[in-house]
Amino acid sequence: MHTGDGRIKHPLSLRAFNSSMALWHQCEELGLGEPEDADLGQAVDEFQITGVKLAGALDGLAYNRNLRRGPFVVAYLKRALGHLHTAQSALEKVAAKNLLPAAALSSTRAEMSGIREEILRLLKEFRGQR
Repeated sequence: MHTGDGRIKHPLSLRAFNSSMALWHQCEELGLGEPEDADLGQAVDEFQITGVKLAGALDGLAYNRNLRRGPFVVAYLKRALGHLHTAQSALEKVAAKNLLPAAALSSTRAEMSGIREEILRLLKEFRGQR
C-alpha cells in the first residue's frame, strides 16, 4: 500500500501507525500533549511501538519481495502483540480515570482489538510457513 509520501507500507503497519497517531493527536487536543499521567503516556507509547514492530515485520512484504522468513516475521509479530497488550492494559487504567472522552476510548479500543485480531491471524499464517 502506498502512503501519501510515496512509501510502501503493509496495510496493518499503516493502520497501527495511523491509529496510534490519532490517539496522540486526541491527547494533544485535550491538552494532554505531554501526558503527565503515566498510564496515558504508556498507552500512547506502547501503541506507537506496536506500529514500529509491525513495520519491521511486514513492510518488506508490502514490496512483494519473495520472503521466506516465517520465523522472523513470527518473532516480530509476537513482539508487536506484547506491546499492544501493554497498550491495551494501560488504556483500561486510563479509562478508569476518565482522562479521555468515551468516544475516543471506544474508537481506540476497537482499533487495538482489530489490530490484535489481525496480528493473531498473521501469526497463524506465518507459523505455517517453513
